[in-house]
Amino acid sequence: MTIQRDGDYVLWDEWRNPDEDEVDLTALRFEAQEYQREVERATADRSWERPARTVARLREQDLRERTDRVARWECELGAVSASERLAEQLVAADPRQAAEVRGGSTDFARQPAPYQTTFALL
Repeated sequence: MTIQRDGDYVLWDEWRNPDEDEVDLTALRFEAQEYQREVERATADRSWERPARTVARLREQDLRERTDRVARWECELGAVSASERLAEQLVAADPRQAAEVRGGSTDFARQPAPYQTTFALL
């Protein structure tokens, strides 16, 4: 399908299906302002998000905002994911209890937040 702005409207058209040669669906037309409001509402709604997805989204957002960390590690950020087990650990307790310290001392990692140590949860 192609989505495009057509004046005061958003048009969904040119439906395609790789498994079929012809797809017989009519074009759909939406008022652009109403369409934009609905896209913004749907984007802001996180009620469907599993806890692990929330952890991964927030961590990725943090890493994208604090580009100095990724640059210091001399790597590029591709994608961030988290297991359900990790999300449960983060919600249940202080993650530093299950962390392996990277780039700092164990004593420093045990200090009350805020702390600057980078750690990997196991």
